[in-house]
Amino acid sequence: MPDSSIDRELLIKKASELLRSGATMLAETCPICHSPLFKLKSGEVVCPIHGRVMLVKSEEEVSKASVESVLTELEKAIAMKLGGYINMLKSDREVDYEEIRNLISWLDALERIEKIKLVIRKSSEVAVQRKGKEQR
Repeated sequence: MPDSSIDRELLIKKASELLRSGATMLAETCPICHSPLFKLKSGEVVCPIHGRVMLVKSEEEVSKASVESVLTELEKAIAMKLGGYINMLKSDREVDYEEIRNLISWLDALERIEKIKLVIRKSSEVAVQRKGKEQR
């Protein structure tokens, strides 16, 4: 049952929108508000109230989910920084060498985050493939 502080009408409205968009309601519930979770066509699992959530079944998955969550937050923070650089570059003022170095550093950090996330995804795929072979 959803948390009483959550507007029931809002929950129903958002859940309906998810279903209309082709999402599938899951048996699992949000660990925060206990609303039903939905699986989008992309495979992403979302709560109608809190957005993206990760379902984990083992300590290893909890660890990977925590790392992914931190990396996603870092990506968001870097994107905000890069937004500031976009505004700076659009302005008429001269951009100095140090600002360009900082911009390149943020872009490098973003690229490293993407590489780490790719490694995590590939390792998860390999683990799923191994489980499938073991179950046969």
